Amino acid sequence: GWSVVQEDGQPVSQWDVPDWRAAGWLKISAPLGAVGNTVLEGHQNTDGRVFENLEYLKEGDVVQVFAGPAVRDYIVAIRMIVAENDQPLEVRYENAKWIAPSGDERLTLITCYPRNNNTHRLILVAYPQP
Repeated sequence: GWSVVQEDGQPVSQWDVPDWRAAGWLKISAPLGAVGNTVLEGHQNTDGRVFENLEYLKEGDVVQVFAGPAVRDYIVAIRMIVAENDQPLEVRYENAKWIAPSGDERLTLITCYPRNNNTHRLILVAYPQP
């Protein structure tokens, strides 16, 4: 889900990140394995640190996602770090393009960065392993 917060006197949607060793699925993103952008987010330095090792992944690495009894493999294709805290809304809107719908099957993983600071976002985009 998400919460509405005030920034610069304007209401802004902010995604809620689950607590304790759970990655959150953005409910407006595609279901896992469907055509579209499946977006998962999680903490790397608090609440169980489900994404504590995400920062070590690089392009070409395989990510396995478990959904019930199913396991899906994805290959990391894009790794980026974007400034987030104290950025103007225009920058944050540009960052948000990574959670937008897509016409292909992809997995987008998002966490705060760097560890113990959280001023940026680490974003990984991965595609199904052929």
